[in-house]
Amino acid sequence: MPQIPVIVPLIVSGVLLGSMWSHQNPAKAWRKALLAAILAGFLNAAYVWLLAFLRASNIDVSGNSGLVLMASSCLSGFVVVITVFLSVAGVVRYRRGRELEQEE
Repeated sequence: MPQIPVIVPLIVSGVLLGSMWSHQNPAKAWRKALLAAILAGFLNAAYVWLLAFLRASNIDVSGNSGLVLMASSCLSGFVVVITVFLSVAGVVRYRRGRELEQEE
């Protein structure tokens, strides 16, 4: 089984985090993160399909193993973006709390 690429979800994560800094409302940021994660999942599955189409080698996307590969790449794209978002949100919350303690 070929490896699942994660370059597309990382690019989507970078764009998400770059645009997230301007939003102060956590609910808007969370909805934006979910939308970006779903988009990254579908883009990652499309990227795997495109790679298999261009290579036209031993990866058969039309078969059962190809569907499993596309589904797992979609799921991994979703999980990568959510994981990056949660880790950054935790760091931002921790630093804001530390800054508030220093001001008092």
